[in-house]
Amino acid sequence: MKSISTDKSERSTKKNSEHHRSIVNTSLLQKNTRIRQNELERQIEELRLANAELEASRNKYALLYDFAPVGYFTFDHQGVIRTVNLTGANLLGIDRSLLINRFFEDFVAAKDRCAFSEFLQTVFASHDKMTCRLKLSRNDNRSVFVRIEAMAAESGDECHAALVDITERKLADEALRESEYNLAKAQYMSHVGSWRSDPLTGELRVSDELLRIMRFSREEATQEAIADLIHPEDRELVLSRLRQGTEQGTSYEIEHRLLLKDGTTKWVYTIVEPSVNIARQVVRLYGTTQDISERKRAEVRLRNKKNELQAIFDSVNDGVIVFDHAGTVQNLNHVCPQFFPDKVLPGGSCRDIFHPELAVSPHSCPVELALSGERVETSLVLTQPGNIIRYIDITANPIHDALGEKTRALLFLRDVTLKRVQELQLIQTDKMSSIGVLATGVAHEINNPLTSVAGYAEALLRRFSEDPQLLNDSRLDIFPRYLEVIVRESYQCKKIIGSLLNFGRKSNGVIGRADINGILQEILELLHHQSNYKNVEVAINVQENIPLIQCDQSELRQIFMNLLLNACHAISDSGLVEITTKHSAGEQSVYVQIRDTGCGIAPEIIDQIWDPFFTTKEPGKGTGLGLALTYNIVKRHGGEISVKSTVGEGSQFTVRLPVGLM
Repeated sequence: MKSISTDKSERSTKKNSEHHRSIVNTSLLQKNTRIRQNELERQIEELRLANAELEASRNKYALLYDFAPVGYFTFDHQGVIRTVNLTGANLLGIDRSLLINRFFEDFVAAKDRCAFSEFLQTVFASHDKMTCRLKLSRNDNRSVFVRIEAMAAESGDECHAALVDITERKLADEALRESEYNLAKAQYMSHVGSWRSDPLTGELRVSDELLRIMRFSREEATQEAIADLIHPEDRELVLSRLRQGTEQGTSYEIEHRLLLKDGTTKWVYTIVEPSVNIARQVVRLYGTTQDISERKRAEVRLRNKKNELQAIFDSVNDGVIVFDHAGTVQNLNHVCPQFFPDKVLPGGSCRDIFHPELAVSPHSCPVELALSGERVETSLVLTQPGNIIRYIDITANPIHDALGEKTRALLFLRDVTLKRVQELQLIQTDKMSSIGVLATGVAHEINNPLTSVAGYAEALLRRFSEDPQLLNDSRLDIFPRYLEVIVRESYQCKKIIGSLLNFGRKSNGVIGRADINGILQEILELLHHQSNYKNVEVAINVQENIPLIQCDQSELRQIFMNLLLNACHAISDSGLVEITTKHSAGEQSVYVQIRDTGCGIAPEIIDQIWDPFFTTKEPGKGTGLGLALTYNIVKRHGGEISVKSTVGEGSQFTVRLPVGLM
């Protein structure tokens, strides 16, 4: 029984113990559960916070991904777009949702599609980062250039690509290339080469055109080679200017020659501009060198042409003046100063010549009319020092330039004084001819009565000599002497009238043989009755048996009449006129000298005495035509006339006339 009870007690104790352990275990389990729950709740909170941070980070990086300045794409092997950010979509100009599963090649310009296809194959084949440049094709036709950097993923199923917009740089590069092309073209067309030099390092960079000018290859273009190319005669000057520009930082311009390797010479025009730093040290030299050989040759041709035209100008006996569009003297020949010594100068105006008294050119000014396009012919009368009158014919023509804008004027001035003098002479000759005809008629009328008077006087003298009764008549004693005077003076009058008729006889232009001594005697007979001839002593030293000369006798009489009249007029009170004729054996000339002891001719005007209308006589006592006509007549006869004179002592005129035929 005891064992049964003990067993029961042991079972009860064991049961209680197990219950206690169960309670304890349950309590521990609950405690552990609470701890685990708290831990899980803490982990869940940490996980939630981590998820929140991850979501925030994902949103941040998604934002950076979408709005990055680079377009990000994912392509498969065929170039199908798997992913793309907003920047990439904007580059293509299409909404991002419409790009997924589209071929990227569809958005590449047609000319670059093959290049993109090859690029994609290379990316997947190499698994290295590859780069290419493409032009995109957009619906808005805007040119977009991109640089693609792509690399295949580790899986090899896709590649990641970054697209950078290089449009601005591409356009800038194209603009730069175009600018460089235009610069090179401009340099080529204008033959201007450029260069840059570093004085410290000796680095030299030259343009292609400069190489063409110097006929160098780029490898040959060194500072030493270019310096050696300078012409030896110009090298010292060019290098000294270069040193000055390098040391002082001053810009300069210079023209010099190049002696090329083939021996030819070129002219160049160089401009150098130094670049200095803050310390005023030259760090760069920038220069342009222009080939001006053609310009130099053109300048030489222009100078030659100018010299040729000037020679033509100066060879023209007429005055030539060129006026520019403003009426200013542009060019003139050497004859013009003879017409206008103090008026015509380069840079002067037409006003100085034609209307000095007016501030504005009148409409009648020939230069102004020519500048307006008209051709003008007019004349001008000039009174020069010494009361010398000159007649000038003027012809003004317009010179139109190639553009028809700035018309110039060409003026021809012809001295027609001699022509006008001859016209006046013809008028005077006509008058004198009329007077001569009248005088000849009067002379004939007088000659006949004189013949009767002389005849009757001679008859009375014979009557006295034949009738002694008349001689014995004291009332008639004086008659024979009177009759002798009447006869003598009648024949003297007849002789004078004969000389007058010979002198007044009209020349028919026929050349005949004449005796100079006889012609001089006739002239002296006429001058014997001049009023001032009474105060003049005439000495005649004529050589006998002088050869007859071929001449127009009427013109020869006029020569010596003018010279003898001038000699008489030069003597105011009393004096001597000496006439000498001579001829040397074997010489084919006869000389006539007429010397007077009159007032003489001043040295400053002695060269002007042959000019028409020049006279030293008082107004109304001479026309100034005598010596001019005398000079012309002597020249027409193939002779010469000269004068020597001393003021207060007299003058001597020498006439040389040829004996043979003219």
